[in-house]
Amino acid sequence: MVAACQQPGASIAAIARGHGMNANVLHRWLKEHERNGCHQLVAASSSGSAVLASPAPAFIALKLPTAMEPTACDIKVELHKGNISMIVTWPISAAGDLVQWTRAILK
Repeated sequence: MVAACQQPGASIAAIARGHGMNANVLHRWLKEHERNGCHQLVAASSSGSAVLASPAPAFIALKLPTAMEPTACDIKVELHKGNISMIVTWPISAAGDLVQWTRAILK
């Protein structure tokens, strides 16, 4: 998108709108490009827009926990109202935040 904005007669607002983003973000990217020179033009496509050279992002598999089991350092709160119930597990290190959250819920 930075390269497309650098083409003669390019409208930054139109390019941003065409990609569903705010033009201010694209303006920031252009300033970063001017400062850092992170983007390089490789060639122009058949439609005349520029193509950027960048390596394909690598997929990194992460192992995620299957369930959040409470630890000895967690606060477990069970809330019941009619046939609705909710169990909240909160880290004891953030007990103050739990107090604020509980006050907001009980209002």
